[in-house]
Amino acid sequence: MNPIELALSLVLAVLLISAFGGEPATLQVVADGSHEFETVPDALVVAGGEATVPGNASVEGSVYAVGGTLAVDGRVEGDVVQVGANVSLTENASVTGVLRVLAGDPVLEPGATVGRLERLEPTATDRGPVAAVATRLLQWVVVAALAAGVARRRPDLLDNVGAATTDHPLVSGVVGALTATTALALVVFMALTLVLIPVSLLGVLAGIACVTYAYAGFGSLIGRHLPVDRPDLAAAAGSVVFMFGLDLLGLVPLVGGTLQVAVTVVGVGAVLVTYLGFSRFEPVELPA
Repeated sequence: MNPIELALSLVLAVLLISAFGGEPATLQVVADGSHEFETVPDALVVAGGEATVPGNASVEGSVYAVGGTLAVDGRVEGDVVQVGANVSLTENASVTGVLRVLAGDPVLEPGATVGRLERLEPTATDRGPVAAVATRLLQWVVVAALAAGVARRRPDLLDNVGAATTDHPLVSGVVGALTATTALALVVFMALTLVLIPVSLLGVLAGIACVTYAYAGFGSLIGRHLPVDRPDLAAAAGSVVFMFGLDLLGLVPLVGGTLQVAVTVVGVGAVLVTYLGFSRFEPVELPA
């Protein structure tokens, strides 16, 4: 799960917690991997990976499944909210509260008990392959259009971002990683209060814009090596090549997702250290 998807999932989870009247003091998040829970602090958010409540466990607290898989074989003394995730209750499972289904289709084996079942959407709506491809192509078009527009009007902006990426990848990576980690925490904390929810959503949009700008910078770098005379068209074509390569990179087993995140973090850091490309980054030289 990339940082943007994780941030959106956490914001969605916090909105759900607020909407259903939850006021947890602590929040535990599952983003990837497989985890078993015999206790939950106040609320458990399953954003990715797999979370399991074993048969001998009795969990006190609500569970919000917004991604990944939730398997309940024990007892959940609280509510379970499903939004697009895979939720299954075995024959020995018990949910004392409400099983709210906003999107998805929970699997309830015979013998599983639920205090009350509320369906706000009767069946899950799965995206077909055509819709998935169309969505991805739209993302390519957006990045290509941004790269072409900036390359046509202010090519020096993308040049500065590209220079920071290639000349100072370590600095860019560190800045990008620290910023992404801090921003993610701030977005989640702001979303915990109703007043700051709009601010947190703006933060998510700003993060998406920054990542898009970083991808345009990578596209400009690749476009320089393409046999295209016009700089704007070269940047657009380079962006498409970069996005396609990034998607292929994600198919690499085990390390594909990590490599995608690493490339994105370096790009975001390059955007930040160059102030969106308006200033060329020059590292500070320490006196001898």
